[in-house]
Amino acid sequence: MKLTRLGAFAASGLFVFAACTGGGGGATTAPGASTAAGSPAAGGGDKGTLKIAIDLPFQGADKAASDPIKNGIRLAIKQAGGVAGGWKIVNGDEDVYDDALNGAHDPQTGANNMTKIVSDAAVVAVVGPLNSGVARAQIPISNEAGVLQCSPANTGTDLTKPPDSAKYRPAGKPNNYIRVVTTDDIQGPAASQYAYDTLGKKAAYVIDDTEAFGKPVADNFAADFEKRGGKVVKRDAAPKTTQDYVSIMTAAKALNPDVIYFGGVTATGGARILLAAQQVGLGDIPFIGPDGINDGNGGTKDSFLNLGGPAAKNAYSTLAGPGTFEQKDKFDADYKAEYGIDSTGYAGQGFACTQIILDAIGRAAPADAASAREAIRAAATATDHTYKLIVGDVTFDANGDTSQHIVSIYSYDPQGASGKGDWKFETQVDYTTK
Repeated sequence: MKLTRLGAFAASGLFVFAACTGGGGGATTAPGASTAAGSPAAGGGDKGTLKIAIDLPFQGADKAASDPIKNGIRLAIKQAGGVAGGWKIVNGDEDVYDDALNGAHDPQTGANNMTKIVSDAAVVAVVGPLNSGVARAQIPISNEAGVLQCSPANTGTDLTKPPDSAKYRPAGKPNNYIRVVTTDDIQGPAASQYAYDTLGKKAAYVIDDTEAFGKPVADNFAADFEKRGGKVVKRDAAPKTTQDYVSIMTAAKALNPDVIYFGGVTATGGARILLAAQQVGLGDIPFIGPDGINDGNGGTKDSFLNLGGPAAKNAYSTLAGPGTFEQKDKFDADYKAEYGIDSTGYAGQGFACTQIILDAIGRAAPADAASAREAIRAAATATDHTYKLIVGDVTFDANGDTSQHIVSIYSYDPQGASGKGDWKFETQVDYTTK
């Protein structure tokens, strides 16, 4: 698989939404927008109200990754005029659920949230969660209730791929879960390919946070790195409760690695491991992590770059989706105009999940609230429909996985747009089978 630098991702265009108007939930059709009966712009919300819920972690370092997603979701609803398929579509503060506990994402809290979400008959879809470990606890609940769930960030391979995926779906129940990012059996090897082929590194120290996301993505990195001819000098696992990373990194330094790979997120040790590596003298070798550390710039409170500071000078990260796409400039401008800050992380994927939900509501056009959930779930998970999303054209397979197998690579920019350090897009690799 060849790593290629891409200019603009070949998307066929941004999904066309109606412009927002004030009062009454009405919408004004944008020039050239379709108003066919199944389109999001059709009708003025006279059928009633349907809700889109959000479940993400909004505490600690996880908050830095979740806020941009929530913003992207709400921007998509606003740009749709708050209507789809003749229904008024809302996401109020009471529809935003925090799955963090004591400053970090928590599967049981996520499960409790999902139980509350599905008990609200007006909720027809959920965007989230952020973390694969939380998804494992939530999918059985949302699946049993028949509520569509779209994740903008889950990359755990087992969530969708048989035979493991059967653990999360009761026998005989149709699929209700889709995601707009690719999986860790692609994200891990993409980072490995960049480390080995582009950076020219041959001796990797690999450490993970022991969690449902961190360990598998690190396993995939390590396996691919050795397959390419590199050597994993040591493989460590340290839970987020670890108090002393310095001794761990001191032992790693004695093995002379020329690259460090961390599997996990900022909240489960990412920045603390980086700072420990700097302290023991490993600060001059690349430190690579997955999307769990690409959670904002240096000015974003508790983000990897904010906590790491100057120690992030040789840091790299990946995102399990396109970092550049045809509509990115427009999206970035719209986002900044709405929120006064730059879009980061998976903001575009949050927008894309919401586009899918609105499209499904528009195509299903349920006649009443009682039939809405099943109609929308069936429409969204259909394998024969192509979505024209902000990130490009996407279809879903029977397991809910996206046809888009793109991973983006970022490096540390000491200035960036924030002036406080930022992630700079380097390239993206497309693993899609032609």
